[in-house]
Amino acid sequence: MKRRMGIIGEIEVRVVPNCFLKALYFLSNDLHRVKLMIYYVPSNLDKIHLCLTLSAQANVMTFGIVIFPGAHGDKELKRVLEGVYSKKVRYIWNSESDLSGIDALFIPGGFLCKGSSNSVKCIENSPVIESMIDFAHRGKVLIGIGNGFRVLCETGLLPGSLRMNRSQRFVCRNTYIKPDSDNTIITRKLSSDKAYRIPIATGYGRFAAKEDVLVQMRHREQILFRYCDESARISEEINVCGALDNIAGVCNEKKNVFGMIPQPERAVFPFGGNSDGKIIFDSLMEYL
Repeated sequence: MKRRMGIIGEIEVRVVPNCFLKALYFLSNDLHRVKLMIYYVPSNLDKIHLCLTLSAQANVMTFGIVIFPGAHGDKELKRVLEGVYSKKVRYIWNSESDLSGIDALFIPGGFLCKGSSNSVKCIENSPVIESMIDFAHRGKVLIGIGNGFRVLCETGLLPGSLRMNRSQRFVCRNTYIKPDSDNTIITRKLSSDKAYRIPIATGYGRFAAKEDVLVQMRHREQILFRYCDESARISEEINVCGALDNIAGVCNEKKNVFGMIPQPERAVFPFGGNSDGKIIFDSLMEYL
């Protein structure tokens, strides 16, 4: 939702000509920003025009973050969405089904439903799943990160599956990825010739699919990211999870459902030493 600007009032006052105050900003509430601009009138410097403009977000976008027991990554996502992009965030537990008012939905990573007697059934029987599938079918943006990606594969919203890493070990490290296509809302600002450093933390990051499915994905440009080295070269040597064709992220045919193993929300703030993930969020926000 684009912000709409409009001058709602203008006042002319007489002041001393050596006033160098240029602008004052006031936050009236979380929905409005009032900007008080002061302009000199060249023909008469003892006058200043004060123009009060109001930038209003009458319909602020709301992002939903789905929470399963054992999930993590939700706090990082919330910090990015609220702190960097000034978006509203609503947590949605897996026991809920109401997604009304949600404009885009995230499923963060973590050990989803870990500790339950059957984690697969825990996910399948969660009321939020049916609502999430309907949400995606209506063309809304749905993004799964880490094991959130795995949920999207298991529900059939994304092709393929995610299996245990080839090393049979949990992998937690920085990795490099490059976009395979710039024809999606989360890769449109990225360069296919550049490597982006994004951390991963997963035990199930090995993407797998049948050969005919892979061919179809390539034809439909459904491969989002592939693992590469820091020079953007793709090789089996740097395939940290053992994923098919070095695949690190995919999307559905309609390109509104996305899944990726690397976690861009952990590479946004420069004080963390890496902000390559921010451009992925920038791409998304520019579209929305």
